[in-house]
Amino acid sequence: MTRYEILVATDGSQWGQKAEIAAMKITSSYNIRMAAIYVAVARKDSEREEIAARGEDVLNRVVEMGAKMGINVDKILVGVSMQRMPKKGAAAEAVARAILDAAEKYGVHTLILGSKGESKINPEMGSVTQEVVKKMKCTVLVVR
Repeated sequence: MTRYEILVATDGSQWGQKAEIAAMKITSSYNIRMAAIYVAVARKDSEREEIAARGEDVLNRVVEMGAKMGINVDKILVGVSMQRMPKKGAAAEAVARAILDAAEKYGVHTLILGSKGESKINPEMGSVTQEVVKKMKCTVLVVR
């Protein structure tokens, strides 16, 4: 199994893009392995393909940006179905769990993510970021 020193979690938002840049600068400086993860959350089966395609587009953009900087970025696309999660905050918990699981699976040293994502609910720190920071066992870098 491949081990990544850096895992950047991105949703393609402006905060995710800031995290991508920080991850690439660190990866380049230390000449280490990096992967990018996108968690595609589908509430309906009919949305699944479109959301997965958006995730693939975001990850492809990260890979291309890395290639321009001389960095090999591996892609991790995770799908989460929300059909059976009616509890408030369940989406954030599910996305955070997918990120946490990937970090553990790949032996990640440092996770980098934006302070918030696409949601405008919390102006300071997004719910996914809060969940990840509370539960992550490795080093976490939150980018603002």
